[in-house]
Amino acid sequence: MQHLVIVSDIFGLCAGFNRLAQDLAATAAVQMQLIDPYQGAAQHFADEQQAYAAYSAQCGHDIYAGQVLQALQTVLQPFELAIGFSAGASALWRALADIETSTVKQAVLFYPGQIHRHLFVTPQVPTQIIFGASEPHFALADICAQLQQKPGVGAVATPFAHGFMNPASQAFNATGYYHHSAELQQLLR
Repeated sequence: MQHLVIVSDIFGLCAGFNRLAQDLAATAAVQMQLIDPYQGAAQHFADEQQAYAAYSAQCGHDIYAGQVLQALQTVLQPFELAIGFSAGASALWRALADIETSTVKQAVLFYPGQIHRHLFVTPQVPTQIIFGASEPHFALADICAQLQQKPGVGAVATPFAHGFMNPASQAFNATGYYHHSAELQQLLR
């Protein structure tokens, strides 16, 4: 049985997040832990603006990073794979720098938009970062080059927009979703 942790974006536990969890669980026998900024309460946001307002009011980047770190520090069974999305990917990036190396074997981070504020940290496990085609807060090529200088870190840009893995996002891209969910499924086999 594979142990997997998924850290959600600002949409939290929504239909899109549940879809990915089901797709990954259908691939292999996995035990999954889900971490979200709303303490497990299902969310139904109309759009990104509403989700970001709730995220900012109820959690925020620093608190979310602390929640992710705490969850990783208290696991009984190590995770073969940790996956994070957007704000969750940024929180996971920060947490991966402070965990015991036996806690998580590898991580995949999708479009961590706040990573440019935390380039001074280095994850303790092999980490692949998958960005969209651009980020509004930084020059993507420069950040990818800086990240690739860190041991065990890979960073690539895709032709898709930030949010392409989340069906609740306006940027959702079915081609990108199927391609990258298949890669995640392969990691779990």
